[in-house]
Order: sequence, then structure tokens, then C-alpha cells
Amino acid sequence: MKYPGFLSKGDVIGVTGPSAGVTEATDRARFANARRRLEERGYRVVETPDTFMCDEQGRSAPAEQRVEEFNSLMEDPSVAAVYAASGGDYEFEMLPLMDWDLIESNPKWFQGYSDNTTLLFKITAEHDVATVYGGNYGDFGMEPWHPSVEQSLEFLEGRRTSQRSFARHAEGFADRVTGLEPFREDADTVWVSPSGDVRFEGRLIGGCMDVIDWFVRYDTADASGFVDRYGPDGVVWYLETYDMAEDRIRTLLRLMCDKGWLRDCTGFVFGRPLFYHGGSPYNDAVMAEIGDLGVPAVFDADVGHKAPRMTFVNGAMAEFDVRDGACELSYRFV
Repeated sequence: MKYPGFLSKGDVIGVTGPSAGVTEATDRARFANARRRLEERGYRVVETPDTFMCDEQGRSAPAEQRVEEFNSLMEDPSVAAVYAASGGDYEFEMLPLMDWDLIESNPKWFQGYSDNTTLLFKITAEHDVATVYGGNYGDFGMEPWHPSVEQSLEFLEGRRTSQRSFARHAEGFADRVTGLEPFREDADTVWVSPSGDVRFEGRLIGGCMDVIDWFVRYDTADASGFVDRYGPDGVVWYLETYDMAEDRIRTLLRLMCDKGWLRDCTGFVFGRPLFYHGGSPYNDAVMAEIGDLGVPAVFDADVGHKAPRMTFVNGAMAEFDVRDGACELSYRFV
């Protein structure tokens, strides 16, 4: 596994819109504050033009422009990390145009979530470069920073290798007035496991199931090579969803198993679904498909669309110690 270099003061942080960009006044205010906060910390910030673009369908720019601007950050030696401006729906359009050799030869931290699973998953699962499933760039614009935001940056600075889950989370979206609003923490967080307290470790891989479902159904990504290479270490899958129905989730898990993606799995971590439609409770629907694998599974984790988000490093060796409704996550970057 290739780990990008850690950030140092004076490095450039790049921002780009591989899916959607931001155009609302509140988002622009949030991004301006994010730039100010990161510059105060000693970094320079470069935003590609598509960061502040978005058409009526939700694309920041045509796919060719998105790829060109993403590549411009990857090949710039002064850029140490790249953050996605936003999620969206159309990142898949970039895939046929991507220069994967460029990414392999210029490994840099790339972070985002939701639709950004499209690039994050491909970069790690198929090209052995570690990536980060965590907050998009706008999270740096809140006031004050939530501890998860500070800790996320500390990981990329090489100053942190572990993180504890958070006590509360947001149950849904909240309208912004100034753009600088922090996360709305309106519900207690309890990590749940059908097996009680559990501890497991392995190479971490996963993302948004809405995207992974497309990968699996249309053979547009393949995790079998990742499993072949790192299976002896064990593989921990984390999965979360924006908007999926029970039958789609159950079919996805069956297909992942059928394709061999779940070989050597040592544990599952499921985030809080933002929208879920089904006759069975979410946890029951999932366990009906993976229960026979006989490995630990935990639910309501701090990953995905219901903030705050822990820092999930694709490709790293991760140990999850879940007890009394909370989790201690530790990494080894080997």
C-alpha cells in the first residue's frame, strides 16, 4: 500500500469539484472561512475553477474539465492533499478519462465522501494508494471546528494514529443561515453490535453503498484484487448509504459475496443511513445477508452522511475496539 507523505506547514491543499461544485452564497462563505482557517494553520489553498461551478443537473463541469483540474492538482509537486468540494451524482463520468498511472506515480491524500467513493474506492482498491473517507472541504469552514475536523487534519499531518467515536450526531440536514454553522448534534450516538462488545482488525476498504452498488452491478470496479493482495491481513469493510431501499441493499451484499469481495473479511462497520426504505429494520436486513459469514458487524458508526465523521483511511490496517456503545479506532500505516 502506498501512503502519501504527511502534510507540512507551507504545503498546498488543493480543492476541486469531481462531482458537484458549490454556488450558494452560504457555501461560498463557508469555503472562504475554510481557506482562512487553513491558511492560519500554515497551509496554502488552491481551488480549481470547478469548485465554484454547478450546472442544473448537479455537475460542477464537463467530465473532461473535472479530470483535467483533478490531474492538475495531482501532478503539482507543491500540492500535498486534495479535498473534494462536494458529493453529487456524476463522478462516474470521469472514470473513462482518468490517468491512473499519474495517480500511482504521484500519491497524494485525496479526501471526501458520498459520491467521491467513485474515485476513492478505485484509487485504493485497484491502484494501492491510500485515500481518506471523511469530510468534504466545506467542513473546514464551520465555526468552531468540530473535534472530528481537527482530528481529520491531524491524521494527514501525521500527528494522530487513533480516534474515539463521538457522543452525539446529527439526525438529518439543517438549513444554513450564515454558512458557518457547526454540525447539529441532536441525537446520542451508540455503536451497536449483535454480538455485544467486539474487536477486529484488517485492511480498511469501503464507502457509500449507493456508489458501490453501481460498481458491483456494472463491473465498473473490482475489489477482488485488493482482497487477493491483502487478504492475509484480513479485510474490514465499512459501508454507509445516502438513499437505498432494503431490497437494493440486500441484493448488493449478496452480489459482493458472490463476486468474492467478502473473502477474508474480518469485520463490518455500517454507518447511519440517511434515508432507508424497507419493511425490515436496517440492521436486521443487513444481518440477514451477512450473518452467515460469522464475522463481527457494528452499526450506527460515525461514518457517512450523518455527521460527525471519523477518519476512515482506505488501505490502512485498522483495528476497531467497540465496547459500551463507543469505538476506539487505531491505525497502522504499513
